[in-house]
Amino acid sequence: MVNDDASTVSGLGLYLEVDADFYLDFNFEPVPMNLGEVEVVGVIDANDPEGLMPAGSHLKDLEVKVPLWPVPAPPGFNDQLVLYFKTGPGDYEVRSMSFPGPLNPGDFPYPLFIEKSALPTDGRCEVRYVVKSFNGYFSGSNIRNVTFDSLPPSFDKQLQPLLLPDDLADGRVTEEYLADHGDHVELRVPQPLYLDAREGDVISLYWSQDNPPTSGPIDTKTVTAPEIVSGEIRLTLSGDAIRSSGKDGTFYLTYKVRDRAGNETPFSLQTAVDVQLVPIPELPDLPEPEFPDATIYGYINCANEPWNGIRVRLPFPPGEVAVGDEILLSWQGYETLNGITPIEGTEGEFPGTVSAADLSAGSKDMMIEPYVPHIEPILEGSAIARYQLKKSNGQSALSYEGLVKITRKLAAGGTCEPPRAI
Repeated sequence: MVNDDASTVSGLGLYLEVDADFYLDFNFEPVPMNLGEVEVVGVIDANDPEGLMPAGSHLKDLEVKVPLWPVPAPPGFNDQLVLYFKTGPGDYEVRSMSFPGPLNPGDFPYPLFIEKSALPTDGRCEVRYVVKSFNGYFSGSNIRNVTFDSLPPSFDKQLQPLLLPDDLADGRVTEEYLADHGDHVELRVPQPLYLDAREGDVISLYWSQDNPPTSGPIDTKTVTAPEIVSGEIRLTLSGDAIRSSGKDGTFYLTYKVRDRAGNETPFSLQTAVDVQLVPIPELPDLPEPEFPDATIYGYINCANEPWNGIRVRLPFPPGEVAVGDEILLSWQGYETLNGITPIEGTEGEFPGTVSAADLSAGSKDMMIEPYVPHIEPILEGSAIARYQLKKSNGQSALSYEGLVKITRKLAAGGTCEPPRAI
């Protein structure tokens, strides 16, 4: 039988401040008691010294259980139990109860409740109890920590995208890459690590052509203490996961982090990966560049005013080129008319993109300029041009070389030069 006493027992506070001392009732010998620790119901790990509770636990009353103390009151006498809860400076008395003897062991561990209004949203609290024995002796239990956590890792900051390996900078995964890297791609969580990263956090890895993903995670990883200290957290994207869709194309890597309390972040920013497991068919070699302004003998001369640039035409093979394809035109000048002995400094690369007008014309015209340094050093010699075509799916092709003869020598002697500015 238990009698509740909502008020603090008179004088009890004085004795609680000196738990090691005791008040002696001369009718009984004082018996010291080692009190068992209070049990917190619902704690994630009973052996966790912090007593972490699941997320949302602050929204309901906290149940604790007090074990039966070693020397309960005999018939005709009472023991007094006081439960304390601490969220800041000073203890908060939750309950003071009288237990008349004899006590029934079946009533223990005895359940008590701390109202949710007293619980913090976040933070560590302390629970303890004191028993004033029937003979006036006070015993206090050890403190039991209880921790509430309602904040997800990284707080309100969105997680940064996962980092691909340095040798996968272009984001393209092929069977050849997987074969050379143990059939997986190693991913890294960016540094510095997300805010409040802790041992026991669980990272869920998502892999999908949808962003955000509409399917579950493909793998999970529990963060260790050494990883927190080093700041190095690595995840593995397996070859099996990459092949599971049976498709090539653009996929997105995202992740979430869930802490031990169960708080989970939203999806991270995405990392795009271009999957190309099916071998890309090779494009045929491209036709050699043409020089539409050259003479029938293949010369660019003074009449062409080469200081205004030299036009190069890049013919397209039917059906192999699309709008948006990238082009890189290469140029090199030579001392001789047959492309021997390159002239240092005349080389250059000129990027371009295929337009709808180019596709309609079946070719793209590009200019070699400026005059200095690409053309001016060639007095009577030649130049070789070739171009590379690169498609959005990774296909590429290289053209044959096209040669043009260049002379700036005049029949009357001397060389032609660009007009001087007035």
